[in-house]
Amino acid sequence: MDEFACGLNDVLSLYDIVRANATAYLPLFVTASQAITRCTFKQLCVYERSVAGSNKATEEGDTLYAWEIFLLNVEGNLID
Repeated sequence: MDEFACGLNDVLSLYDIVRANATAYLPLFVTASQAITRCTFKQLCVYERSVAGSNKATEEGDTLYAWEIFLLNVEGNLID
């Protein structure tokens, strides 16, 4: 969890955003009246990528890849 949080924070500052607005994000991470799909959640998260080829762009790509795997696992589409 620590590595996941650091990765989100280092590149997207998402961990700080979620912690600062924990009540607003509670339904997304704990419980919701209806299922939240990967596509629905992706629409809630808006970000700007760094310049292609930069070190930050590479880090962002790694973090976003891990985030996609996490979302797929949450939906039950496990990747082997």
